[in-house]
Amino acid sequence: MEDVYCVERVVVASSWSMIGWAETLVRATLVAALFLLVVVYLQNRHRYWTARGVPSSPATFFLGHILRRLGLSQPFTQFFEEAYFKYNGRDVCGYYDFLKPGLVVGNPDILRDILIKDFQHFADRRTFDLVKVSPVANDMLTNARGAHWRMLRGVVSPAFTATKTRRFYALLYTQAQHLLTVARSTATRAPVEARQLCGKYTMDTIASCAFGIECDSLTKEAAIFPTMATRIFQLSPVRALKVIILLMAPRVAEVAHSLGLQFTSSEFEFFREVATHTITRRQETGQRRGDFLDMLMETKIKGETSLSNDTMAAQSILFLLAGYENTANTLAMALHLLSHHPHVQATLRREVALALLQSDGQVDHDRLMTLPYLDAVVSEVLRLYPAAPIIERICTKEYKMGAREVAVDAGMSVLVPVWCLHRDDQYWPHPQHFQPERFLGDARAQIVPYTYLPFGVGPRSCIGKKFAILGVKAGLLLLISGLEVQPCPLSPYPLILDPRVLTLQPKDGVYVNLHPVNLKETVNKEMMQYHASTPEDEIIMEDLKRWYTQKDGTCQQ
Repeated sequence: MEDVYCVERVVVASSWSMIGWAETLVRATLVAALFLLVVVYLQNRHRYWTARGVPSSPATFFLGHILRRLGLSQPFTQFFEEAYFKYNGRDVCGYYDFLKPGLVVGNPDILRDILIKDFQHFADRRTFDLVKVSPVANDMLTNARGAHWRMLRGVVSPAFTATKTRRFYALLYTQAQHLLTVARSTATRAPVEARQLCGKYTMDTIASCAFGIECDSLTKEAAIFPTMATRIFQLSPVRALKVIILLMAPRVAEVAHSLGLQFTSSEFEFFREVATHTITRRQETGQRRGDFLDMLMETKIKGETSLSNDTMAAQSILFLLAGYENTANTLAMALHLLSHHPHVQATLRREVALALLQSDGQVDHDRLMTLPYLDAVVSEVLRLYPAAPIIERICTKEYKMGAREVAVDAGMSVLVPVWCLHRDDQYWPHPQHFQPERFLGDARAQIVPYTYLPFGVGPRSCIGKKFAILGVKAGLLLLISGLEVQPCPLSPYPLILDPRVLTLQPKDGVYVNLHPVNLKETVNKEMMQYHASTPEDEIIMEDLKRWYTQKDGTCQQ
């Protein structure tokens, strides 16, 4: 009996063991099936564009293209070049931010529709919900949407009309003269880091025009404004993570902020405190300087719009940061390109010399803005290094795009690869070459519309572009009049860009060698060394010879 009982116990135990294994097997199978379903679901989300016949580069599982697009795993320009040249981005190409589909669009006809004709469908940019994280950052014009954006645009736009920009010219010209003086003294010691030098010049002019603050960056080595402005554009892994959280999980950002995590940088907080302090002080003292901040305060006093101090501070900070980055970078890149193209530099110097001679040594605003070769040089610099290398628009209501009528849903992002458009040999012969003649006379008239977009175009383009271009031209005119720019071995040609920054900043700075020159002697030497590059340049050379002959009775040839 005991043997039978033992056998029964063994059989029962074995049965329970088999049942346990079966249950474990079933559970494991269910988990595996669920996991497989999730994987299939996620992979299918990355087939969104394939199912609609729109090309797209291979997407990373779950992440899509976000790491490449933000420059976290490779320079962001490489991602867009691949999309544009390899996956139909010249027309329409798909991409994914995590699981969310978006489009890269490089077709000029479609761009005209998106940016101008059908703007009501693409009136917004990608924005962050920062109202509970940083009210000031949330109120920036670039972060506003809908009616709030239209109100801010209406308030800010009048400050950047040609008339208002002309009002700042005397200040810009004085700072450009100061820039030349500092550059001359610096040039005698060592190679010059052009972006740092030009950044100090642009910071002094913009800080004065935006805040009415004289920060004197050019003569103070430890000037904090340009240092803070440079840091704010650096995209570290921590900042990138914050951006992703704000994009994908704004509520998580709110909770994290309530626990002490700051989603705005210490550099941004520095400028916020400066702007807020300046506004408060002016409200208390009634002091006026006629700058951008005054214009906003006058609008508030007149009751034309309801502007809070945070809103006014936000626009002043935006003016300072956006203007600093664009102007400093463009001016530094111009010096780098001119150093490697001495014939272009000589042609520009001749135009500058004649303008100074005909203006008694000081070129006024209207003459500066109508110098054709100076404009061509700046335009070509902006082609190679556009202020806005990528333009983004958010679809606000459903839209059928292009001849193929690609369906674009509300909330979908559309990216314009300006960097690629400006370097496409379909529109620009020898696109990597620096050729200002592209922007002279008939050649400029033949540029295909919507293939040259350095500041964007349409209602949401950069409203400060006139001010930025004026600052670049004033600085370049004075520098070329008193300095010869030569290449420096510390900066290769072409420059290597910093992959951590979503603007076109050089990785290791922009070094050039500057040599103080006598303008007349240098022009005479260059007229013998470099032939006229255009019919207009030939006329300028003849005019210069006459001027110099009248001055001293001889012409050095």
